[in-house]
Amino acid sequence: MLREYGADLAPVYGGARPNGREFRAVHGHFSPARFWSAGRKAKTIMWLRDPVERIASYYDFWSGTERHGNPNHDEFLRRDMSLTEFASWDPIRTEFTHDYVAGLEPDDVFFLGVTERYEADLGRLATLLDWSTAGAIVETNVTPGDRSVVDDATRTAILEAHASEAEWYRAALRR
Repeated sequence: MLREYGADLAPVYGGARPNGREFRAVHGHFSPARFWSAGRKAKTIMWLRDPVERIASYYDFWSGTERHGNPNHDEFLRRDMSLTEFASWDPIRTEFTHDYVAGLEPDDVFFLGVTERYEADLGRLATLLDWSTAGAIVETNVTPGDRSVVDDATRTAILEAHASEAEWYRAALRR
């Protein structure tokens, strides 16, 4: 995307709050509604990851990161939660639905991509948006260290706690 949009690409991570009208594209972890207006013409593009893999990775990241001022992270560390407890904990259980897709259904989104087939889906997106190139694939958000082992009972618990996210993921797989 950087190659296509250059300085017209606004990263939205953490507390960043760019004015969406000043950029051709915004990228990051945020609710699309944050940039909507009555006359919006923006295309909403979302990348989804297998919910079980995402939650396990999130858990591993938080487990391996020292306190940094996020009250939920600090509470997680204080409570020394298991992966199953983490997945069913309200701030994590509701995050996807509340923070990322509130008010949306999968059919409301122009493009749903799946991270497990990122290269193919990025090529499909490049074609849809008439990009000159899909660009190089760079992995920038990889949690170092050992990964949690997810047994069948934990997988089931995560999918039950994150049923809406799992449905979104299945919708993305069908596209």
